[in-house]
Amino acid sequence: MSHTSPQYAALAQDAYNARQRGEVVPLNGVNYEVLKHVDRGGYQGTIYQRVDTGEIVVAHRGTEPDRQLVRDGYTDARMVFNRVNNQADDAIALTRDARDIARANGQSPNSVAVTGHSLGGTLAQISAHHYDLRGETFNAYGAASLNMRIPASDTAKVTNHVMASDVVSAASPHYGRVKVYAEQKEIDVLRDKGYENTRSGLDARNPITAAAKLAGDAHAMTHFSDPRHSVLTDPKARKLADDYDPMIDKFRGDIGAMRRGLTIGSRGIEGLGKDAIDSIRGSVPAGEPGRREEERERRQHRSHETGERLHPAPGVRLGLNDDPSAMVDRMLAAAQSGDRDAFRQATQNAAAAEPGRNLRQEAVATVDRQEQQALAQQAQKPQVEQPDAPSRGPRMA
Repeated sequence: MSHTSPQYAALAQDAYNARQRGEVVPLNGVNYEVLKHVDRGGYQGTIYQRVDTGEIVVAHRGTEPDRQLVRDGYTDARMVFNRVNNQADDAIALTRDARDIARANGQSPNSVAVTGHSLGGTLAQISAHHYDLRGETFNAYGAASLNMRIPASDTAKVTNHVMASDVVSAASPHYGRVKVYAEQKEIDVLRDKGYENTRSGLDARNPITAAAKLAGDAHAMTHFSDPRHSVLTDPKARKLADDYDPMIDKFRGDIGAMRRGLTIGSRGIEGLGKDAIDSIRGSVPAGEPGRREEERERRQHRSHETGERLHPAPGVRLGLNDDPSAMVDRMLAAAQSGDRDAFRQATQNAAAAEPGRNLRQEAVATVDRQEQQALAQQAQKPQVEQPDAPSRGPRMA
């Protein structure tokens, strides 16, 4: 038995609550037991298990302005300007815990599902791509514009529910299929702001005033989770979105274009260079990050059991000798995120590894040969008296 969209919505809504382990929560006619709740460093998420079927869902909390506006606002801004989500690691870690619980219960770890609203929906897309999981999100900021090489794919196992005029979900491409819902008041505002229901781009539309008029209300989770009236169970909401698809598509496209302009304008030469590298490398297949992670863990475990090499300290990843591709990925990720400490550590690890030492030895040998050649050429030239020149000081190593 799989979850319905209203059940996912109820879980995404409940993720805003601080739950205790072992607590049983009735949601949308279904009882869920809380297996784990995390609230640290701005990130908040909960692992729920459906009591009747044993199915496990990870719900990531979204932006919470009433509780931690600064932290969540910082995360949201970095996604736009730096293409970085600083809560991603915590979300992936909680999803990993859920997979471990499923495995211990005799279930497939791939049976775990994810959900979330707003920022939580972004984290759900990230963790779903990391482990190739199914899930549903609500008015999420799409994860495909982040620096994690997540594809904008409508074939993924994720369904993203969005309101027609929600600027957050319109700003960035999504990982997974997008389902649009509309209410008449959204259509009325878009029409009033110059949007015509045609494919022509010549209408005198004003996305900024439209967004300002619609801000806040369209993004609310209650559009999906309100048991009295949810767009998820109202066929008119989908039909209205289909009927006004040209109008809605233009508005959402305008919002996406403005976000791209902000991102490009804030990246600078170095940032745009990193973005170009990402583009050349292409997207990462769904589940590949999780497979690499588990393979490294298995390799570490085997090495520890056989005593072939020292087991790394907790949190320390294998070096260049063990996984050159992963080392390069970490260096690029650190550079892209602006984490100087992580980049310095990655380069030091690379220099300490055997390939790095060999490269340094070759560089030193090359410099020595060049200096010897220069001295030999100088000795062959006729000596001409020159006035004393100021000292240039020692050569920097």
